Amino acid sequence: MTFSSRCVFVLAAAACTFATASNGHAEIRFWVDQDGVTHFTDDPDAAAARGGEEATDLETLRGAWADGITGPILGNDEGDSSGNEDRVRRLLRGARADLDRGEIARADSTLRGVLRLEPRRPEAHWYLAMLSRGRGRFNTAERHLRTFLDVAGPELNQWRQQAEIRLAALADERKLADPHSLGGPLELQTLRSDHFRIQVDARLGEVSKDYAARVLGFLEEARSEVSKAIGVAPLEPLGVVLYGRAAYVKAHAHRFSFQTIGFFDGRIHVASPAHPTVALRGILFHEYTHAVFREYTGGDRPYWLNEGLAEQVERRSRGRSVSTRSERATLRANIELGSWIPLRSIARSFAGLTDASARDAYLQSVVTAGFIESKTTVDERRRLLERIGEGRSIDQALHEAMGMDSDGLDEAVREAIRAEFPEWSVPAATDQASETAEGAAPIRKAARPR
Repeated sequence: MTFSSRCVFVLAAAACTFATASNGHAEIRFWVDQDGVTHFTDDPDAAAARGGEEATDLETLRGAWADGITGPILGNDEGDSSGNEDRVRRLLRGARADLDRGEIARADSTLRGVLRLEPRRPEAHWYLAMLSRGRGRFNTAERHLRTFLDVAGPELNQWRQQAEIRLAALADERKLADPHSLGGPLELQTLRSDHFRIQVDARLGEVSKDYAARVLGFLEEARSEVSKAIGVAPLEPLGVVLYGRAAYVKAHAHRFSFQTIGFFDGRIHVASPAHPTVALRGILFHEYTHAVFREYTGGDRPYWLNEGLAEQVERRSRGRSVSTRSERATLRANIELGSWIPLRSIARSFAGLTDASARDAYLQSVVTAGFIESKTTVDERRRLLERIGEGRSIDQALHEAMGMDSDGLDEAVREAIRAEFPEWSVPAATDQASETAEGAAPIRKAARPR
């Protein structure tokens, strides 16, 4: 999502958390109010004040503090039986497969089910520590890591070493999140290149000596990937400012009546983890795409195209597909149920949508961007953005690039989804995840509406 004051994204989701003196560990949620102003907060009072029902079962879509999906080898299916040990192993493999596909909520539920079956299973503690770390739940992550160290045998020595490293990283995060550790004014160290002007909180540099160089590497990769995807790059060097959490809050608390972790005002500002992570790389890819979109179109609209392109680039930066099968299956159900959201209605803003509708609008944006890419060349996508920047309507720009307007594109995407799922049903769990672990969500089927 973009962190500008007028944003393309509405969603209430567990994303990341921070330790602060005032509110401890509170999940961050973000939404766009009726005036189109973005709120990105870990203040529960602010979240409650927005009104409406708050979604509690949405997947974590990204977290600046995650560091990639790695973990112990879980074996294969050969020789598996109906015994408890083999059942646990199947559940663990299913959870890992869900993580690889981005099915975070399902993986989390399965792993918790594993611990109910076998409380000292080291692999489950490892992956739950990873999920908690990605969401910023430092205390929970530490508890799972320490349990892992307590129960892991010698065959997991490699991962025991990694667990020690991750525990040390959690200590660094707490240090940078502690406002009482700040001494004196914010000190920014500058690193310049032909394409970027990076300023880094000196305290980040103290924790990770190669921090600025690694972030610059991420940004140069983003520039290359975006150029390949849509054929454009900023004409002037882009400014990026990265802060430790406490320093960010101190510097920008006056800008918002709620707590944020970043925004874009011509420069990208991010409250960063202590060490550069795979997911921080993804967020920089995402925000860089928004910056390029704004430069070439002169604004943030159409929002569905802006957000769809940015998420597409970010997902690929993490080695993920543009959309998961379960996401597309969700949209297939929406088509049947009449809850598909026309692109025209989310071109100006996602404001005013419920959490559920906002999530659907977001998914539609990602899938539609993927469809556009499959039907156009890089030069056609570049001209699409240039025509919008010249003052053409999105319909005019789409017609030149694809021979259809917004309504035609909308219908073409729906037809592609129908073709993928000719027999409609509510998305079902995979065979592995459908193993009945206590607490796991049951498979639900839906009859075709009459």
